[in-house]
Amino acid sequence: MPDHHYREAAESLLESVSNTRYRTVSQTHSVNLTTEDLLAGYRPYGRMSSVRRFFCLFVTFDLLFTSLMWLICVMMKGESLVLIFNREIVQYSIKTSLFDVVLVAILRFLVLILFYAALYINNWSVIALSTGGTCAFLIAKVFVFDWPNASQPVYQVFLILTSFTLAWGEAWFLDFRVLPLEMGASSHRPTVSERTPLLQPVRPAVPHSTYGESTVNWFSPVETPEASPRPRLPGEQVILTQELIDEYKQQAEESLQTSWRILNLPTWRLEKRGSHRGDVVESVNVDQLGKVYRFTGVVDCPAKFLYEEFKNNMAKLPEWNPTILKTEFIKEIGPGVDLSYQVTAGGGRGIIAPRDFVILRRTAALSRDGRVTDTEPYCYMTSGISVQVPGYPPQKDMVRGHNKVGSWVMKPKSTQTPGGKIEECTIFHWLMCCDLKGKIPQFVLDAAFATVMLDYIVHVRKFAAESKAKGLF
Repeated sequence: MPDHHYREAAESLLESVSNTRYRTVSQTHSVNLTTEDLLAGYRPYGRMSSVRRFFCLFVTFDLLFTSLMWLICVMMKGESLVLIFNREIVQYSIKTSLFDVVLVAILRFLVLILFYAALYINNWSVIALSTGGTCAFLIAKVFVFDWPNASQPVYQVFLILTSFTLAWGEAWFLDFRVLPLEMGASSHRPTVSERTPLLQPVRPAVPHSTYGESTVNWFSPVETPEASPRPRLPGEQVILTQELIDEYKQQAEESLQTSWRILNLPTWRLEKRGSHRGDVVESVNVDQLGKVYRFTGVVDCPAKFLYEEFKNNMAKLPEWNPTILKTEFIKEIGPGVDLSYQVTAGGGRGIIAPRDFVILRRTAALSRDGRVTDTEPYCYMTSGISVQVPGYPPQKDMVRGHNKVGSWVMKPKSTQTPGGKIEECTIFHWLMCCDLKGKIPQFVLDAAFATVMLDYIVHVRKFAAESKAKGLF
């Protein structure tokens, strides 16, 4: 992709974030780097952020590695552990023993874990003192140590240099990574006090036409639809009025055409590239919907096989797709139109908890101009939107998500193998525009959505490979 496309994507992200320290990030940086950094500094439910957790792991590695290096140094003489213990610890001398380097690492570990893990301070002063004290001691150690009589000078020099380097690495990582990322993530949180009303006033819906608006708004609380006063009893059939059935059919057709229109928009921007060749996640802003994601990749199986699997074996999706925990078929509304209930697995490194959805689905084979056809289809599509269905209200222990627009599009494609054999594969598109509700900043979800789509296609390819091995196509 040309360089100016990368610049445009980076500039869009920078403009969407509030006036934080991330304004200083170079615009030549990748969009994905910035969104992943924001996610790393986020503290889900007040717990420790992932970047600070890595810092604590780094401090622990410092202690263990220094201790291991010291053991290697003293064991090189071939003495017993008793002699080593007496010489290095009991009869300690700063001129001949290196155990003091281990003691400094232990002290540094205890101080940093206490202040930055247990007390969770957000100040660099403690690590500045620990790093400065470590460096001062190591420099003094170099001058007073009896180097001419050292048994293993190479390993002993390496031990001191390692301790010096690790101490400075901890200081750099805390000051240039942990504190800035957590500060940037916390600046997006709304100010909440004892005077903040529990129920926010209802505001009229405003179309979101800019990237900035779609990435800084907070999701609204979950509401119980009035159309579903009670949950469905086990075995109870869902009874729909003819008026509601007609409404569902109209909504299904509209979602199909909306998905087709969005899929063919010319203004898609790059979000992330996958490790598999050709995998790409793009995004576009659509009025009244906000930010829509599109995944594009190739799956080695016929498009019709994949389409029929999604269409007819929906209840079996959780068997091969771990991102879906439960799928329940509710009712068929008409040819190619049905209702289903789904529970998705959590994601975003534990930030996003499982969600449930009630989906109105439309499945059809389409011609090149997007019309439903039964002969020589250009592609196959399954589209879905969230609707309210009697008997399926939001659960108390589950957040009900809202699927604004979503679809899987499968285009047949023929490829030639190195041996000259013609095989059919699928150009797979996935459109997603989803409001997961709950009190999660949209910028956190933006960082997770692209990763979720790239992870999902891995399971689709695995299923296709297993189906091919079984001779299903």
